[in-house]
Amino acid sequence: MVRFYDEDSILLADVREFADEALRCGGSAILIATEEHLDALLPLLRGLGPGRDDRPWYTGNLVALPAQATLDRFMVDGWPDEQRFLASVGELVATEARRAPPLHAFGEMVALLCEQGRHDAALRLEELWNDLIRRHGFKLLCAYPHRVFDSDEQARHFRCVCDVHTHFYATAAGKPPEIEDNALRAAVWQQKALALENEVKRLREAEATLRRREIELTDFLDNAAEGVHRVAADGTILWANQAELQMLGYRYDEYVGRPITDFHVDAPVIEHILDSLKAGETLYDQPARLRCKDGSIKPVLIHSNGCFEDGKLRYTRCFTRDASDRVAREIAEQQRERLLRELERASQAKDEFLAMLGHELRNPLSPIVTALQLMRMRGSTETQRERAIIERQVDHLVRLIDDLLDVSRITRGNIELKVETVQLVDVLTKAVEMASRLLEQRSHRLTVDVDRTLVWQGDPVRLAQAVANLLTNAARYTDIGGEILLSARRDDQGGDDIGSGSGSGESADGTIVIQVRDNGIGIAAEMLPHLFDLFYQGPRKIDRPEGGLGIGLALVKNLVELHGGSVTATSEGPGHGSEFTIRLPAHASAALVAAAHREEPAAVVAPGDARRVLLVDDNVDSVQALAQLLTAYGHHVQVAYDPVSALRIVERFAPDVAVLDIGLPVMDGYELVRRLREALGEHPCRFVALTGYGQETDRDRSKAAGFGQHLVKPVSPDALLRLIEDTGR
Repeated sequence: MVRFYDEDSILLADVREFADEALRCGGSAILIATEEHLDALLPLLRGLGPGRDDRPWYTGNLVALPAQATLDRFMVDGWPDEQRFLASVGELVATEARRAPPLHAFGEMVALLCEQGRHDAALRLEELWNDLIRRHGFKLLCAYPHRVFDSDEQARHFRCVCDVHTHFYATAAGKPPEIEDNALRAAVWQQKALALENEVKRLREAEATLRRREIELTDFLDNAAEGVHRVAADGTILWANQAELQMLGYRYDEYVGRPITDFHVDAPVIEHILDSLKAGETLYDQPARLRCKDGSIKPVLIHSNGCFEDGKLRYTRCFTRDASDRVAREIAEQQRERLLRELERASQAKDEFLAMLGHELRNPLSPIVTALQLMRMRGSTETQRERAIIERQVDHLVRLIDDLLDVSRITRGNIELKVETVQLVDVLTKAVEMASRLLEQRSHRLTVDVDRTLVWQGDPVRLAQAVANLLTNAARYTDIGGEILLSARRDDQGGDDIGSGSGSGESADGTIVIQVRDNGIGIAAEMLPHLFDLFYQGPRKIDRPEGGLGIGLALVKNLVELHGGSVTATSEGPGHGSEFTIRLPAHASAALVAAAHREEPAAVVAPGDARRVLLVDDNVDSVQALAQLLTAYGHHVQVAYDPVSALRIVERFAPDVAVLDIGLPVMDGYELVRRLREALGEHPCRFVALTGYGQETDRDRSKAAGFGQHLVKPVSPDALLRLIEDTGR
């Protein structure tokens, strides 16, 4: 096939279609064209459809070669050398023909030869191409610009070119070359007529394709799941799809043709939408409320932009999405956040009330206890029985208040554990002493079975309090003369049962298990999941002999979990007693030990240990106070309120530690640390960032800038002092 052309755009469109026909079938396309044409063709071919992972969309193989460079490989003295042609172009054609049919090849090498005045060489090259076609059976498209046949002298060559091709690929734009030979002119016009017939056929096929695509597009839009409508520049609805009509409940004639403002509930919103679109803006997720046919209000989200011609708005394209679910979720989320805030306020008020109540109850108890002590000191026996009653009730009331205050402190995070390494038997002995009065009053038989070799690390006072609560609970809910067992042992296999309250797991020394078992009234199955809830109490007899506020077990749970342990309760049911089990790691976690054993405040340093400290901060009050503190502890301090002053000071001061603010004027701390490092040269200096920015990204950035430490304001003075004292060690 041959293509004569005047305009590059027409040629490029034909070549793209020619190559695409082979590529989309999984075949090959060889393009041997000018570099200018390749630069235009390759993006066109890649643009026919996106692929995966940036690979071409087509399954075939595309080979692109520059025409002049390819010619140079087989031209010898201005003439195509057949052997070289076969070794270069011929091998390429053979390889692609074997790979997978079909094979389409496009070449402009003959046109280049004609432009160079080598018309006979061009005809010889056409013959070589035809030999390849007979061997391998592929389609070849050659292209010639009309300008290479623009004289009578070249008419013979033009006719020869026509003779060696079987088809005209398409009609040429512009006039045919002026040729005096009438027979030749007739042949050219005959070929032109054939080309025109082919072009008309292609145009008809294109029109049929266009009509089919219009039908498909109309069907796609009309049956899309999302509402779509088009609005004229004056606000009249021009068209709407079925999804839009069904969403609002209108028939086509009830919706289309009416002003869009008739359906918007909020006039300012539609005015804003129309004004924005007329200004050329594109709207995304614009919230609006539309009036449905049944009178209800539909919340929607609108995407829209305008179509302009000659700078004037012709119509707008609008996509409408039902936002009812989204609005419902937002309302539910707002209600949830409101409830959470109310619960948080209620919880805070409850904690504050408990703390206040506990302290207020202690005020009258103090003189009562003192009065009882005075009565005992006087040795009067007349009121001995009454005093005993009052003492028992006061002790009970004090226990309730202690539990109340402890729960309040724990829920507010104000309780601190004092971790020690102790013999567990000593802790449990203390717990028995704390519960002994109630055990004796109710004549219970207490059996203690504790491994005396057990060593535990934790707060012994708090553990004794927790176990005493369990013993008191057992005494209350066991009939007079009942049996209670307190046991403790090591369980090296039970670490997985430990709770994760403090984030610790099983230690290398295993788990300690403490159990309190009784033969009392037992626990109903439905009560077990709620036993450790604050203020929870099971069914009581009307005389409430067991007493209590429902705090004790909640307090036990909190204290045990603060140690990284867990507590559980089991019972075979009413009348069968109960068993409470505490599981604790034998050794406290590193975090718990660190929190419990805070380092002592830094002391004044010896003269030989004093450090030279440079402080740079534009907050005058803050940096002066810090300077006075460091000076009081014996360090040599220089202060700068801006980076320029810091650079002047460092030349004579040579600090051991430089504490720099990040948000400084003129030059930030990141740049300042770089400049200070350059000024100090080989002198060792520890750079510390002191800033209000404490995100992980901020820490990474300060580290990358050259800071050794990153401290967040307000900084602990002890922490900074210890950091300075550690410098150089």
